[in-house]
Amino acid sequence: MVRKFLQLPHQLYADDPAWIAPLVIDQLDKLSPKHPYFEHAEARFWLAFKDTQPVARISAQVDQLQARSDCDKVGCFGNFECIDDHQLAAQLFTAAENWLSDRGCQRVRGPFNLSINQECGLLLDNYAQPPTIMMGHSRPYYPALLEQQHYLKVKDLIAWWNRSDFEYTPAMQRLIDRYQARVEIRNIKPKQFSSDIESMLDIFNDAWINNWGFVPFTKNEFFHLGKELLQFFPARYFKIAEYQGQAVGMIALLPNINELISDLRGKLLPFGWLKLLWRMKFAPPKTARMALLGIKREYQNNMLGSAMVFMLMDQIRKEGLADGYYEHEMSWVLEDNERLNKMLKSIGGRPYKTYRLYEKVLA
Repeated sequence: MVRKFLQLPHQLYADDPAWIAPLVIDQLDKLSPKHPYFEHAEARFWLAFKDTQPVARISAQVDQLQARSDCDKVGCFGNFECIDDHQLAAQLFTAAENWLSDRGCQRVRGPFNLSINQECGLLLDNYAQPPTIMMGHSRPYYPALLEQQHYLKVKDLIAWWNRSDFEYTPAMQRLIDRYQARVEIRNIKPKQFSSDIESMLDIFNDAWINNWGFVPFTKNEFFHLGKELLQFFPARYFKIAEYQGQAVGMIALLPNINELISDLRGKLLPFGWLKLLWRMKFAPPKTARMALLGIKREYQNNMLGSAMVFMLMDQIRKEGLADGYYEHEMSWVLEDNERLNKMLKSIGGRPYKTYRLYEKVLA
């Protein structure tokens, strides 16, 4: 049944050239009860059939870590895929909402696949451009299916697009020059993987704690993610900013392997692994995604912190340019993160995709 759950999008997006089949091995890992997410969360999955054929699916999740950060107990939905059928969508959402209500949830929010720290949000625009690595894609009629069930917007997430050879404004460059000698930007070191990943975990859980919807990464989750990414990407794509000997900022560059896997249909076996490895070495992608840009709260509202953000972005984009990643996505950014959105616009970025999170009060 898990295989049918994962196979459904292949049917629904069969005529959509922008859809990229996610790697099955990655999807199985995320849904496995052994995944670290399930150490603090539980989930239920539904698959709907018509005439023996799967036509829709949904999941519902209760995350104990999220429950601690909200006034009301919030449950989540995710993994939503459906033919254009409002009645069928209603049945799915009713099942998910009843399951969440039975567990004491007062609100439902989503989509999260399965967490805000994983793929999240429902695409609202630019359906013709394929998603970048670890970002979602959906059908244009999906928002209407949710809104018909009385789901309302709670937050938009913005994905920005830019050339990697962007230029900083003179004021930004002066700030970099002023603080460059005091801040060290370095790669994570494979020989000290554990301590560097712990440092990045500490930065993430401090830097994001006041963000809307924040759910902390656990150590097991973050180590799991780190090991997964370093299987594919070199350590120099993960940067740490140090000030006075302390790790206080970070950023990651994720080559957009979606460019390389569109014909694999999600399968790495028997020969998909070889194709992907060959392409990464001899025909790498031309675009990348900048992610996990953050600095500790102590530095977020001063010039030193701004300089660190500029330096981290500058160093990581140089790595990308050296390897042929001439354009990049920066994602995602909360719609009301005015400072970062303004900065990205000032260096030539454009908001090119919007992912919406919805919420509904449960009766």
